[in-house]
Amino acid sequence: VYMFQNTDSIQNMIYKLKHHFLMVGIFSVFLTIITIAFLSRVITIPLIRMKEATEKLCKGDFSVRLQIKGEDELAELGKAIQTLARDLEYLKKERSEFLASISHELRTPLTYVKGYADIARRPNMEEEERNRYLSIIYEEAEHMEKLVKDLFELAKMDQHSFQIHKEPTNLCSFLKKLHDKMHPAFQAKKMSLVYQCEKNITVHIDQKRFEQVMMNLLDNALKYADQGSTVSIDVRVEKNNIVIIVSDKGRGIPEEDLPHIFERFYRVDKSRSRTSGGTGLGLAIAKEIVEAHGGSIHVASEYGKGTNMIITLPEG
Repeated sequence: VYMFQNTDSIQNMIYKLKHHFLMVGIFSVFLTIITIAFLSRVITIPLIRMKEATEKLCKGDFSVRLQIKGEDELAELGKAIQTLARDLEYLKKERSEFLASISHELRTPLTYVKGYADIARRPNMEEEERNRYLSIIYEEAEHMEKLVKDLFELAKMDQHSFQIHKEPTNLCSFLKKLHDKMHPAFQAKKMSLVYQCEKNITVHIDQKRFEQVMMNLLDNALKYADQGSTVSIDVRVEKNNIVIIVSDKGRGIPEEDLPHIFERFYRVDKSRSRTSGGTGLGLAIAKEIVEAHGGSIHVASEYGKGTNMIITLPEG
């Protein structure tokens, strides 16, 4: 028995299926292209730009600017690279300024040494005048020695090889010894140095290092306070902290200079006097030492009225 049926309907169905499959295929390809383009824009291109940015950083070019969008992991990575670039650029600038400052600080005394040495070598010079020039040379050599010593101290601090050895110390007795040591220098300038420490306070400090801090603050007060004025050291206990305040009634510090006085080689007095200028490193070293004790140091000053240097240490 043979049965026959028209296949047009089946062929029509196959044709429609082919058409649908073709449309689905075209749509899939189109969707794949869009997806690839999107992923390339969102992931690949930012990664390429970040790679280029890191290559620039490796070559010493820190002028990296990335367009950061969103809050995803790629955005966080971009922000990290941008922050790294800014930090490296800042460090490069700091290094350049630091080297320029060192060059200036060494060039000035070396110029004096060479100049006065040439003068002192002249024949037929009176002995008194020759000794005067030799004294100036000796003073400049001392200045350079102090500068190199301060730089060595800061280098140890930067390398984290700087160590302090704390021991229980009676603060009032410590300040009395400091007062007795500095009193003649203040007396010579017709100034008074007083300290107030009513309580029997014990602090854990490295006596040698902390004396270095206090001597630096008192030396600054001696240089910049008015002749005949009084410099005071006051001790207070506030909220489990010991606060030491060194106050003077000197010229004070201009407001625009206050944020910078603990920076290396920064001077309020830009004249860089050889007799009163110091090395410009004393307060930077003092800050490092105080922070190594777990404390802090800051300044409060009013120009023309005086300055308070405030040290805060943990009690006990």
